[in-house]
Amino acid sequence: MADRGLVLLLRSGAWGLPTACPVCLPAYVYLKLAGVAFTPQYATFQPDSDVLPVLEYGDVVGYGSDSGGIVGVLRREKVCDLDEGLPESAKADLNAYTAVVNSWLSDALLHDLWLKENESVVTQVYLSSLPWPINKAIDWKQRRAVQKHLGINTENLAERSAELYRKAAAAYEALSVRLQDQDFFIAGKPTSLDAAVLGHIFFLQHAPLELSVLKEELSKHRNLVVYAEKMESKLLGDSAPTVVPPPKSSSPPPGSYASSSSKGTAGPNNTKATPKKRTEKDKLFRKRAKYFIIAQVAAVLLYVVFAGIEVEDDGLEEDGGVDD
Repeated sequence: MADRGLVLLLRSGAWGLPTACPVCLPAYVYLKLAGVAFTPQYATFQPDSDVLPVLEYGDVVGYGSDSGGIVGVLRREKVCDLDEGLPESAKADLNAYTAVVNSWLSDALLHDLWLKENESVVTQVYLSSLPWPINKAIDWKQRRAVQKHLGINTENLAERSAELYRKAAAAYEALSVRLQDQDFFIAGKPTSLDAAVLGHIFFLQHAPLELSVLKEELSKHRNLVVYAEKMESKLLGDSAPTVVPPPKSSSPPPGSYASSSSKGTAGPNNTKATPKKRTEKDKLFRKRAKYFIIAQVAAVLLYVVFAGIEVEDDGLEEDGGVDD
């Protein structure tokens, strides 16, 4: 397919992956499976942002936090739709399996990722572009956000962890049975389910997790491992994305960083005389980026304050759970 001026902003890459972010990687894989030409770029600002990945397409700016994520944006803008033309029965299966991947496997991976033993991986994915002590403050904030999302506390740590991995094991079993020895999961063609599963497996296989129950569970399903290995060279063989610099007061808003640095490929009407139209979401993202430095200064102050207080250990670290 011809270049349609797509730009995908991602968290930085590592370990041979174009992006080391488990949330960004499925969007990257989706575009590769769809055969759509796009410009991947690293966004080094707001590493804890919940809107990444971000897609630019002409005047449109779409966010991973939008309804349906980047896949939903691509469908609504009629850029590409891997699931188009599937019969209703196949769509029902696709939606069911995709929901399992995006809930059971995603939650279990979060648990694996934020264990104390995997702190270096977390640092690489989310904090490597930040100076100390901002990185520590964001790490502190993110770990508590993960605990809240997973419903983990000191009283239910063991029970909740076992439940997360039990569901993940069931998800792998269901996917393995569905795939069997086929090339793809649904109707013999790549779909959004393939993008979700491959993004998950690619991260799991490449990230140097010191402790991972998921890796052990995945290894029990040889057909899933072989399936990912066959697809990896086709989808991840490109050179690394360019880096989008952090926002400055004199620079364009984040929604236009990618287009301004992609040498005229960010949209069909990319001229200096025509300002880029922004959606309400774009304005919101601009505001978030504008106050990023202020927010991080506040985070540093909070970190300095809390670092000077001896806090009672909540027991999560000793029990091998999500680290404080």
